Amino acid sequence: MSAVAKVSSPDPERQIAQAISELSVRAFSTGLRSVVLTGSLARGEATWFYDDSSARLAGDADVLIVFENRAALPPADHVARLKHQAEAHLRAEGIHAEVGLSAVDPGYLRALQPHIFAYELVKHGKVIWGDTRILCLVPPFSPTDIPLEDGFRLLLNRMIELLDAVCEIDSYGSVTEKVRYRAMKLVLDTCTSYLLFEGQYESTYRERARRLGELATTTSTSQPLPLSSFAARVAEVTRVKLGECDALTEEKSTDLTELIDETHSIWRWELDRLTQSESSASDQELLHKWIVDQAPSARLRGWASIVKRSGTVQSLGHVPHWIVAAAKGSPRRLIYAAASELFFALPALLSSDGEPYHESRWRQLSAKLPVPTNSGSALPDCAWRRLGNSIVFNYRCFLEATRS
Repeated sequence: MSAVAKVSSPDPERQIAQAISELSVRAFSTGLRSVVLTGSLARGEATWFYDDSSARLAGDADVLIVFENRAALPPADHVARLKHQAEAHLRAEGIHAEVGLSAVDPGYLRALQPHIFAYELVKHGKVIWGDTRILCLVPPFSPTDIPLEDGFRLLLNRMIELLDAVCEIDSYGSVTEKVRYRAMKLVLDTCTSYLLFEGQYESTYRERARRLGELATTTSTSQPLPLSSFAARVAEVTRVKLGECDALTEEKSTDLTELIDETHSIWRWELDRLTQSESSASDQELLHKWIVDQAPSARLRGWASIVKRSGTVQSLGHVPHWIVAAAKGSPRRLIYAAASELFFALPALLSSDGEPYHESRWRQLSAKLPVPTNSGSALPDCAWRRLGNSIVFNYRCFLEATRS
């Protein structure tokens, strides 16, 4: 599979919605109120890799299964079982898709605060079964109510996802489909993040590309990078993402050094804004100020979330380390800080094989993570790749499904 396009016959998006709604009703015959499709599928912006006999969704099929007020939410293993059933059902129909299921109650929707996910959920979410007015429970807000920090988090999340893919390659010469796709997502959501900081946020890729193009021709104030070239890159990647032109070939795929430098410029510009720092501050000074300026209550909520997600028994062995780490920052900001430093070092690391380049520094950063090491590294003798695997492990376990 090498091409990216919208697959029209059969209609995989309709089949995904139908399969998930039918299986959800069957699995939870009582208490279920609504099944809501979210994300790129709901926006009509999904990317498909396909061949003559099957279609594969590049991202996830994200779904909220909403239960009645008085119904108990199903255990996590029941939700996981439904996820695997849906994926198996779709595979049998020639559709390969990762299904992301979240079980929530109406109180979850009523408590949603202004952020990008909530805005896009209300604007583009599709109720594929049940109460069609369920999303009216989300308190109304405008794009200008979304905190800038939310855009910065989005940028960092995409950096970590690309870091995950890059840790699996041995040089720039072996760029994989996974790297190319995640590089494409980083380009698109660097644009999203930038537009939010400029007060110009739009909720779809197509509208973001259009708005950025307008800014490139009208903005005269100081910018983090040349907007004309950035807008051209975003426009091209948007067309690929939406299946409006051929996929980026390996030869045409985004140059990682150029992409990382571009991301670094916007990352610094945004962090300057968040910390109100001097533009001459180093990356480390910016990160340190961002970490220590966080309200103590927010920091404690982050560590409480870690304990809750880990479980009491599993937490016991980590408690001494977490007490020390809590004095340094929240788990989210410590993970993001380590990811940022490693991500921006990737050009040097990949070109020089990375060892012994800053090996002691990678050990220092790993020691600050909630779970310092991850034995799942495919390349145990490479310190920076071990750190990369540990960052991704901590991100998946502790940050991906929570806002704490």
